Amino acid sequence: MEGEELDYRNSKEVRAAAARYSDIIGRSRPEPSYLHPRMPVSARAKIFSPFAALRGYDEELAEEEQKKSRVPKKALSEEESRILSERLIQVRKGMTVTVRYFAEDTLHPATPPLGTYEELSGMVVWMDPAIRRLCIGKDGAEIVIGFDEMDGITYGTEQTAGACLEHKTLYKRC
Repeated sequence: MEGEELDYRNSKEVRAAAARYSDIIGRSRPEPSYLHPRMPVSARAKIFSPFAALRGYDEELAEEEQKKSRVPKKALSEEESRILSERLIQVRKGMTVTVRYFAEDTLHPATPPLGTYEELSGMVVWMDPAIRRLCIGKDGAEIVIGFDEMDGITYGTEQTAGACLEHKTLYKRC
């Protein structure tokens, strides 16, 4: 019994199939007609490409991760505000600056406001102390940042205002 199972080529079923297809078993593969050409290998690979079993799942995960990274807006101390104000007085149109600011999450409002701290580098397009706004140009777009959202400002490589989150001290350079 074991010998028969191991030698499947000599089984009754295989011998019957070989007899049935003996007229075509030795032939080469037929060429396709011009009406139905063979699919190229590169197109065949697309059939087996991975697919998203749950539509929107990746977007939902990204949104949850973004929600977890939100932090409350911190208030600057009087000293930090004074340093930031002094440094903003030195800003001129055409200067290249890097501003660290609080970007509130407007899709998921909360009290107190939650968001992320972001950095933006670019050239100063305009600044209006009366309305307390700074406009920075980057990649052809103009981004307006309110003075109240700012946490720090840098000219070149020098850090100029705000609090260092790692050392929790005022920083000139961090």
